[in-house]
Amino acid sequence: MENRNCLHNFINYLDDEDVYDALEKYWIDMFFMLLHKENIDGNDWICPCYNTTFGNGKKMMDGNPIFSAKSIKKDKIIRIIQESPKNGNVFSYWINSSMGNNQSQKELVIVCTLNNYNLEKVNDIIISWIKGNLKDTNSK
Repeated sequence: MENRNCLHNFINYLDDEDVYDALEKYWIDMFFMLLHKENIDGNDWICPCYNTTFGNGKKMMDGNPIFSAKSIKKDKIIRIIQESPKNGNVFSYWINSSMGNNQSQKELVIVCTLNNYNLEKVNDIIISWIKGNLKDTNSK
């Protein structure tokens, strides 16, 4: 992953499929580097876990989600929805709970614009979530 100063390269991600692809790769690389840094087994995670293409194979390219991952062992899902910087500095997160196939799943949802400050918060929240230290409250 390139250093965080490259974030300006993703400004027009909603308009350019190549930039959108690079941004998806950026989030995936960031996630697995974060797991590695925290000595967390990355083999447990399926990424992406949500389909982000239409039936004809065209990308939705709306940033929802820009990143998703699911832990097989813990039945935890992470979904990051990226907002356009045109919407200002956006940051919130919450935990969704759902039942599927007679199992309970919990999903961490993070909505943010991509900047260095928010990226630090995203990293902290993801690690807290994975380690089970994140409170099950709405931060909005």
